Amino acid sequence: MLALLVLAMAVPGLSSLPVIDRDEARYAQATVQMLESGDYINIRFQDQARNKKPAGAYWAQALSVKLFSDVEKRQIWAHRIPSVLGALLAILATYWGGRRLLGREAALYGSAMLAVSFLFVFEAHIAKTDALLLGFSTLVLAAMAILRNGGDRKTIIKAAILFWFGLGMAVMIKGPILPFLLILCLLGLLIWERKADWLKPLIYWPGPVLFFIIVLPWTVLIWRETGGAFFADAIGNDLAPKLQGVQENHPGPPGYYAATIWLAFWPACLFLLPGLVFAVRSVRNKAGFDAPVAKAARLLLCWAVPFFIVLEFVPTKLPHYTLLTFPALALLSGAALATLIKVNEFVISRRIGAILFSIMTIVLVTVLLLAESYYGNFPSWSFLVLYTGILLSLFASWSLWRGKAFHAFVGAVVTAAMLNIFTYQFTLPSLKTLQISAQIKQVFADNNIQAPISNITVLSTQFTEPSMVYRLGTSILLGKPDERLADLNLKTGDIVVLDRNRNETEDYEQRLAQKLEPAGLCLTSLQTIKGFNYAKGDAVKLDILRAGTCPQSISELSTSPLSTSPRDGEPTTTKPDP
Repeated sequence: MLALLVLAMAVPGLSSLPVIDRDEARYAQATVQMLESGDYINIRFQDQARNKKPAGAYWAQALSVKLFSDVEKRQIWAHRIPSVLGALLAILATYWGGRRLLGREAALYGSAMLAVSFLFVFEAHIAKTDALLLGFSTLVLAAMAILRNGGDRKTIIKAAILFWFGLGMAVMIKGPILPFLLILCLLGLLIWERKADWLKPLIYWPGPVLFFIIVLPWTVLIWRETGGAFFADAIGNDLAPKLQGVQENHPGPPGYYAATIWLAFWPACLFLLPGLVFAVRSVRNKAGFDAPVAKAARLLLCWAVPFFIVLEFVPTKLPHYTLLTFPALALLSGAALATLIKVNEFVISRRIGAILFSIMTIVLVTVLLLAESYYGNFPSWSFLVLYTGILLSLFASWSLWRGKAFHAFVGAVVTAAMLNIFTYQFTLPSLKTLQISAQIKQVFADNNIQAPISNITVLSTQFTEPSMVYRLGTSILLGKPDERLADLNLKTGDIVVLDRNRNETEDYEQRLAQKLEPAGLCLTSLQTIKGFNYAKGDAVKLDILRAGTCPQSISELSTSPLSTSPRDGEPTTTKPDP
């Protein structure tokens, strides 16, 4: 049931949702270059080394593309399959570990709510590291649950080996993130419990050996290939700046995650506050410090809370940074729900959760409606779906308010499932105004220019999003306007992309025309594209120009050529004033 629920959330929209700027497009393009070059050690985006994360996610995408597609087809769904599998592993591991910690019902409810949660479903659709990292991290959490609860020697040894396997894979996916979380978690448990005998199976030699077998080969190879530059860049230019200050224009004050988790964890946020109250009551359990529920609550709290607090004080903020805490929070929420089904408890916290859940649902629906209105189609039936979602969420909230916890759970899951399927299958793919790279590729196709580009030059110094490279080909020229212009050697059939919304375009176009004049070339507009670059927050008006022989003889041309801007969709010729 859980596996089917994950697939029902992740598969809709997997192929129809366009490649997303910027991280997904960068991961997909770097994978493409691995397949094109045959170099699976160095990670590159065009001619630049991408020394940020280890190669694990790129290898998984490359294998998926080889098995299910072809690198020339640029089918983004093939890159996304590893994320779907990572999401599936995360849910099954949450259930497996949760069943040992809190019982079958709590594990089932928590896993189901995690499977339909907003951020989880988004990451399951995106070809990057986070869903894969979550899958292997949750496997480590589940292995720790087995170790803490004990069992026969064979079970314990298997759990220890799975711990090291998950840790090794997580390191190959995203470097030190899971080890850092584990250090915080284990330190918290050691300080709290003052004993660590349950960790002894982890020193059984096959586990650490397996970890080094997973991690060391690529580590040694990339060190030799780059002379250590990969690690210097990954730590000094990527990780450290995020810890020291705001990087990549993603600021946020302390409290950012406490405010946004109600949306990121939706609809499980309905039971989040009762779950935290459940945890606090459990660790104060009068049955004893070593009662199973108290041990479970301490593990889940130490997994989620210290890491969450540290992230609050890291200057660079992104919503998905807290994703690794979600399995623990989901299990606590599931335990609270299982308790509420049996007894009337958590009166204040559950009612606050009901109010916040309704607010977050209305916010999500409003955003979807506005997105359809401004950036895409607005079919009348979509309003009916979204209105139904609001009604279901109000039913779930009202049920929890009155103490009907199971009805609230069903209403929340159905609401989330319906809105998730609708969003990824219909709404997001319909936002054509945001899909600028897709529009450019369609212009190329309409003019019989096959992508990925192999025999012509494409110059785009103003619109430089990675999705354009992924769609059109590794060799296209982006950014660096002065440098590109100095070395430019266009020929007939080559393409130039200009943004008519930018003030510097007219001057740049004059310089470009002067550069082309000795070769007797002019630029003819194929089509003008309007859109909104959500990665930068800018409206764009891109003129797709093709180089060709000027309609007039070169002797008749002025030495200061100017172009005329076409009306939208109408071709024109870049030619000098007589």
